[in-house]
Amino acid sequence: MPPFSSHPVKAVLGPTNTGKTHLAVERLTAHASGMIGFPLRLLAREVYDRVVAIKGPAQVALVTGEERIMPAQARYLLGTMEALPLERDVAFVGIDEAQLGADPERGHVFTDRLLRARGREETMILGSASIRGLVKTLVPEAEIVTRPRFSTLSYAGSSKLSRLPKRSAIVAFSAEEVYAIAEMLRRFSGGAAVVMGALSPRTRNSQVAMFEAGEVDYLVATDAIGMGLNLDVQHVAFASLQKFDGRRLRRLTISEMAQIAGRAGRHQQDGSFGTVGLPQGGFTPEEIAAIEGHHFPPLASLFWRNPTPGFGSLDQLIADLAQPPTQPVLRAAPEAVDIAVLKHLAGDMEVRARGGDFDAVQRLWDVCGLPDFEQLGAEHHSRTVFKLWQWRTSGDGMIDPDWFARRLERMNDVEGDIEQLASRIAAVRTLCFIAQRGDWIAGAAGWTEQTQALESRLSDALHAALAQRFVDRRLALLLRDAGQRNAALPVAVGADGTVAVDGEAIGTLKGFQFKVDPVAKASDHRMLLAAAEKHLRAELARRATALAEGDGSALSLVAEPGAPPRLAWHGHAIATLAKGPTLVQPAIQIDPSLRRLDPQQAQAISERLQRFVAEQLARHAGPLAAMGEAAGDLFTPPRIRALLAALTDNSGTIGRAVVEDQLNALTTEERPQLRKLGFTIGSLDIFHPQLLKPEAVRWRAALVAAQQGTPIPTLPPHGAVLQKTGSHPGLIIAGFRRCASGWLRIDMAEKLARQAHAARMQASAPPTAPLVGRDEHHDDDHDGAEESGVAAAPPPGFVIDPALATSLGLDEETRRALLGSFGFRSVGEPALQRWRWSGLRKPEKRPRRKPHPHRKNTDAPPRAAPNGETRRPPALQAKGKRGKPEKPRIDTPRPPRLDRPDRSPRRGPSPNSPFAGLAALLADARKD
Repeated sequence: MPPFSSHPVKAVLGPTNTGKTHLAVERLTAHASGMIGFPLRLLAREVYDRVVAIKGPAQVALVTGEERIMPAQARYLLGTMEALPLERDVAFVGIDEAQLGADPERGHVFTDRLLRARGREETMILGSASIRGLVKTLVPEAEIVTRPRFSTLSYAGSSKLSRLPKRSAIVAFSAEEVYAIAEMLRRFSGGAAVVMGALSPRTRNSQVAMFEAGEVDYLVATDAIGMGLNLDVQHVAFASLQKFDGRRLRRLTISEMAQIAGRAGRHQQDGSFGTVGLPQGGFTPEEIAAIEGHHFPPLASLFWRNPTPGFGSLDQLIADLAQPPTQPVLRAAPEAVDIAVLKHLAGDMEVRARGGDFDAVQRLWDVCGLPDFEQLGAEHHSRTVFKLWQWRTSGDGMIDPDWFARRLERMNDVEGDIEQLASRIAAVRTLCFIAQRGDWIAGAAGWTEQTQALESRLSDALHAALAQRFVDRRLALLLRDAGQRNAALPVAVGADGTVAVDGEAIGTLKGFQFKVDPVAKASDHRMLLAAAEKHLRAELARRATALAEGDGSALSLVAEPGAPPRLAWHGHAIATLAKGPTLVQPAIQIDPSLRRLDPQQAQAISERLQRFVAEQLARHAGPLAAMGEAAGDLFTPPRIRALLAALTDNSGTIGRAVVEDQLNALTTEERPQLRKLGFTIGSLDIFHPQLLKPEAVRWRAALVAAQQGTPIPTLPPHGAVLQKTGSHPGLIIAGFRRCASGWLRIDMAEKLARQAHAARMQASAPPTAPLVGRDEHHDDDHDGAEESGVAAAPPPGFVIDPALATSLGLDEETRRALLGSFGFRSVGEPALQRWRWSGLRKPEKRPRRKPHPHRKNTDAPPRAAPNGETRRPPALQAKGKRGKPEKPRIDTPRPPRLDRPDRSPRRGPSPNSPFAGLAALLADARKD
């Protein structure tokens, strides 16, 4: 490109928000071809996207140090100032932020583009009005156009960080300051987006997208936002008024202050600026007036460095780079990183030895242009540069692909904190720069794709890490929601109960109970509960209607051991059973979460739960409900009512000894009424078999716990008949009876009792058949005795088959203890397993009756039963004096029984009693 052109050069100067960049894009797209250079990769990418939207991706190229998008038919090029190809022949050239020629680090690049970059048809220089005089001097043919600011910029004073208005940008000048401010904003405002020049475009765009979308109300940035980044910012707050420029810590110039403050207010919207606290004493009145009035001191000079050094020798290269400018408004640029690296390598013996080789020197200066993205310093950075130079000047002149692949693989890790991810991105940017150079490495296109893909992954991870650390989206949402009374944010309740407001989870809804997200801060709980109450009213009303009008299939009893009995809807507790008027009429206490419903809805739910309990009791514990109803019925005979009341209070089972007196008081007409209800009047217990089923046991345990106000005990497993250990209250409710060292279910105990009495009755029958328990061995002995002429005495007692007890899992000790509780005693040798009936013990000892004066021969020996069992006198049998040794009696004939006309005839057993048949057999035996 020729240094001079007969076509016009226009300098568009003015403060921020004057539409300079917008005008340049319009002029670019109006020409057949063109390019614009920008100070930042971020800004170049932003404008690239805008031009692509106008011209299409096939006609637009992006060229930066780390990124290159170069379609074959590209006619428009956007890039950083360093990457701008001056040799490209285009119709339009734009130079943005030309005043950066005064920057000590990069100013010489901008000055060079100002002097040498020209378009065939039009050249446009964009910048601050402070460069007006320098443009006139350096580019005398330029037409200078001044544009006014579209909106007003005013000073808003100092403010606390917590009092900053929304849509504010807070500017700091180090990563540490940026992170600290973002962390504080997260605590009391929900967080902030973070923008720094070191971020990749992908990360920066993701952060800005959060801010633009309103997910956060604050943005914390470095002075990178002053370089033309278009953001919807209404206020700019300076956290500091000084920065380190690479050499010293200094106060910002007025131009720098204005450049940053000017980001507030876009287009026709006014903006403001101020400070957070009073950093470095705050703005002076002169600075405020200059910023508000856009009056800046003109720049006196720009930095310059020889853009075309010679490569005849290493010394010539260094000398040419140190050449001073010829114009008074230009001054020599300070030593930049590339020159520092060059001078450091110049001391190396291998470099010095090849200092006269034109190609070696040229390639040395070429690789010295590798930016120090990692900020390692000249000495450390020079090691990488030296290695690259060695490859570039040996062999095929290409970088070792294995070294490049190893470096790339080492960076391929998306785990870590913000600092680690940012460090990897900086290292990948170095690799991206190398991969863009097709003359440096073979297969540059493939390496470019890999490095850019890795940078994208790392950028996404960095964005996620920044958002996780500095953004509390839920808090930001709640704060925004609290200020919108009539806002209708979308609310969703997931299948797992997760409640999300506008896509942000605030907690879980289990049934009707809302629980705040457990990871939420304690200070946020009140706002989360308020948000749930505000947004879940419709959902709770819908659930209340579904519960009250449902068929009950979603309702269930929760009988967890150690917890109170509760009712659940879809598995979530909504009520608790409590003490009621009777055992079968428990009170229902609805959960406090349901009390926040409308009173009519809460009442409907309470009535539905009462119906559910009644339905379940009728289904699973019908006999218990029936006996409770009969106990309260005035038409039921009083003695039966008393017995049923005791059974109901004991949840449907009771020991017979407890109600023996009431049972004996029943008449022969009243006993059948009990059996009509399905009750089993057993030897030891009175119970209903249906109440021993598993679901009936659960409901009975719940009713007992509710009536007693105690937790539900641990119940035995379903189907169990014998338990060695367990919770005593739970075993008793489940219908188990203690026997020796274990617990046996009472219906099985009654089965054993009936078997024992059946054996007893069989033994009492006339010996028309072999006695139960007689085996072939005994028969053989008997025959032998008859042959010898000696009559053998029958063995005492009778045999009870142990097979049933064995099938139930009872050991011998438990079986003997259980038979003993039935009133049976072992007789004879234990190995013979012979038993006799001695009657049940009375629960209380009754007073002895005085002997009747007409009764004589009280010392008469007891009679022998037909089965050979020695019978005890009735008085001793009634008193149940078991276990005491009896004195030997002399078998003498018993005198005949005297009639007692003074006493009423003794009442016989009930005809419905199983002992009626036994009495008849005994009577027949006496006759014989």
